[in-house]
Amino acid sequence: MATTKLSELGENFIKSKCNGSDTKKLQGYATDKRGYSKNPTAVLPYCLPLTLTTKLWKSNPNINGNVKTDGELGEALIRWYNKYAEIYEMDANILAAQAYQESAFIIWNYAVNSSASGISQFIAAAIFDVIVRNAYGGMTNDERIAITKNVNGYVFTSGKNTPKTPFIVDNPLGRENRPILHQNIIDNPEIMIKAQFEYMKWISKRCDGLASSTLFGYSRGPGYVNSSSYPENISASIKGEHKGYEEEGINYVYRIFLNLYTNFGYTKLNMTKENELMFDKFNSNLG
Repeated sequence: MATTKLSELGENFIKSKCNGSDTKKLQGYATDKRGYSKNPTAVLPYCLPLTLTTKLWKSNPNINGNVKTDGELGEALIRWYNKYAEIYEMDANILAAQAYQESAFIIWNYAVNSSASGISQFIAAAIFDVIVRNAYGGMTNDERIAITKNVNGYVFTSGKNTPKTPFIVDNPLGRENRPILHQNIIDNPEIMIKAQFEYMKWISKRCDGLASSTLFGYSRGPGYVNSSSYPENISASIKGEHKGYEEEGINYVYRIFLNLYTNFGYTKLNMTKENELMFDKFNSNLG
């Protein structure tokens, strides 16, 4: 994927979704979330103790670039996606469309049935790998400190191995830190966007920059992406115990491509209403 800044249509789409003096993208309650059978109250999952349904999750404007309204957020998102597209030599439109698929640009967003948080919906394991232990080398010490601020059982020390226990939610300390980590994530949307680019860039190197395969790897896991052929990467996810697991990834790529076609001006995808149902999900390549 070569460097491409947001199209005019893409900028207008972001502004249409993040506009005015409202703050719904920046703050909200658990009761604003849709419920889930295993989490009917829709509180932040994997916490010890559980957070309250009356908890207000609010992105701190003093940290997130002084963004205080949804309209200001829209302008900031345009700056941030263009900035990191240039740094990472990627397509800002693809990653912005991906973020909309993940969170609808809701900064305080979280999944009610997983550990996914923030605009990029990074799960706890991805937070640990991409940011905390800086597995791919692009995060600064200040960025790592910001995301791990106030985490119990951990103090950032440059050059030292990073323990996994304080960050992973399958243990008590990780669950104790879950709301702290979520607050740090929603306080720092620019860092999370940079981390999205960092992770996507690393996945893209496994498939010669092919957008369909890169997005599929982001959704299903980079371990399934080892080829520049989208069908081959899908086939790798079908084998063994993960058979059927591929459909969610295929649909994930499809929805992002449809968004690119509809709202970002990617007419080369030819996803008109007449052709939409004919779209070959197994050969959805975007350079």
